Amino acid sequence: MSTRNENGYILTRNWRDTKDGSEIELWLATESGARRVLVTGQRSVAFAHASARKRIETLIGNDAGVELAPLPMKTLGQEPVLGIYTRGYRAMLAIEKRLAQEGIELLEADIRPDDRYLMERFITASVSVEFDSNNDAATLVNPRLKPGEGYRPALRLVSLDIETSAQGELYSIALEGCGQRQVFMLGTPDTRELPEPDFQLSYYPERAQIIVAINNWFRHHDPDVIIGWNLVQFDLRLLQACADQCGLVLAADLTGQAATVSRAGR
Repeated sequence: MSTRNENGYILTRNWRDTKDGSEIELWLATESGARRVLVTGQRSVAFAHASARKRIETLIGNDAGVELAPLPMKTLGQEPVLGIYTRGYRAMLAIEKRLAQEGIELLEADIRPDDRYLMERFITASVSVEFDSNNDAATLVNPRLKPGEGYRPALRLVSLDIETSAQGELYSIALEGCGQRQVFMLGTPDTRELPEPDFQLSYYPERAQIIVAINNWFRHHDPDVIIGWNLVQFDLRLLQACADQCGLVLAADLTGQAATVSRAGR
């Protein structure tokens, strides 16, 4: 089977637990456009002092989803360590909590599956992707990933800003980027004679229509990066809430999946 390599730049990364282990999702900007990469069946790993093995075995019991293995590694204090493996990351967090209650420290349990996968392969932002040369799918499943050689794509940026009432009711959405300056406004057009604005202004009588309009804008212009002031904690969260209230999906991506808004960390 012939393979080919493609340079990419990681835009987003995420993880989810499945019955077969953790699944890592990466979105890349590549030389041939957007690529979605799925890495499946990943086990989670953390470390404990080897001297605590008997106590850990007693606490874990006959849990078939947990594996213990001695490793040729040491802590910063030069103590031998024990590897603890679980099929999913949430199972690892549950074990960490259980062991902590008994005074047993679990090292590196806070490293998420996506971070560990990239860290262990020395991948930061640029990445080289190797896959079947006949595969032209937008989503690549379990390709071979290794550090890239400084690849930096020309990213398409859009700046997003919203205006709301004090109660969080959406009034308008402004977008600048991808060669566009666009404002979606709740209400009806002003019939007074006013100077022509230097941006495209579109009015909608209902908030649901604004959500549909911004979805269509993102699908058409397909920016790589969204920037803004307090973007994740305010603008995107409020847009997600507005879409939910209207019974709509917010800004589905190229795969047709709904956007998700979450804070960094656990």
